[in-house]
Amino acid sequence: MRYEDWGDRCPRWAGVRSVLTSVAGVPVHYLVGDPTEPVDDAPTHVLVPPMTASAAGWVDLVAAMRELGPVVSADPPGTLTGHTGAPYRRGSRPRADAAFVRALLEHLDLRHVVIHSWSMGGLVALSAAELAPSRVSGLVLAAPTLPWPRTARFEALGWHTLGRAALAGAPPVARLALRVPWVRERSSLRREVETAEMFTGERASTAGGDLTRVSREQVAVLIEELQGIDARRFAGTVTAFASATAAMFVDQRSTMQLLDRVRVPVLLLWGTDDPLIDQPSHRLHAQRPGWTPHPIAGAGHLLPVERTDEYVAAVRAWMPSSSS
Repeated sequence: MRYEDWGDRCPRWAGVRSVLTSVAGVPVHYLVGDPTEPVDDAPTHVLVPPMTASAAGWVDLVAAMRELGPVVSADPPGTLTGHTGAPYRRGSRPRADAAFVRALLEHLDLRHVVIHSWSMGGLVALSAAELAPSRVSGLVLAAPTLPWPRTARFEALGWHTLGRAALAGAPPVARLALRVPWVRERSSLRREVETAEMFTGERASTAGGDLTRVSREQVAVLIEELQGIDARRFAGTVTAFASATAAMFVDQRSTMQLLDRVRVPVLLLWGTDDPLIDQPSHRLHAQRPGWTPHPIAGAGHLLPVERTDEYVAAVRAWMPSSSS
């Protein structure tokens, strides 16, 4: 979904536009939000969606963040709904997507950047900060997929044996299954999208929070995008989910080392009604030097589009420390 001016779709999105370019030979689509007014020394806010989503999935936030400075949000490579190409033969992984973010920053010559991320995009943002240290000034992680504590010895053993095998096997099984047209057409995800149940039925409750706070315009964009997906890309989505799950539960040591190597200020946001993250572990992660925890009461996993105004306010309050 692309618009020369997203204000044609919704007046609230005026000042946001779609841009098509090519980065290292890969076609790339991104949204640009022009600042509502000049802000001296304002960083560029680069919004990294989850590895399976597109920039349009949080166009409400792209538009709202314009009051803090220029905004850029690109479709990650090979997602279900975006317009960026799919250079990876076996699907997205955090480190590979982080290399894409670095290449985009270099292509646009952005040198003072705060990277925002949502859910699985958090792992991408953390790696991108490490890959482009001279360009990234801060990180905003919203409901990121960070390691959970494993309290029992057998739990760790299970993840390192059965869990590792299941996560390794899921992507190739998905690729094989999706070669069958009947499987692609009969997938439960496709049926939920076609009936909008993903956003209005019982399935939506798994995200927690108050989903009635997501604007009708944003929900309409999400539904419209997903109704036009190519089911053959589901296998790449499985790879992305498997890689994020592995970082949370299997490869925790390397993920924790990545967190410890962060050298820029971090704002860690999460909703207190989010059932998909572990709040105690988020509070523990935020004890690192330079990290700022900011839970938002009553918000769920769709925090950036469910509580957009509170998200922007939290970033605005944090910004002085991130630029110091």
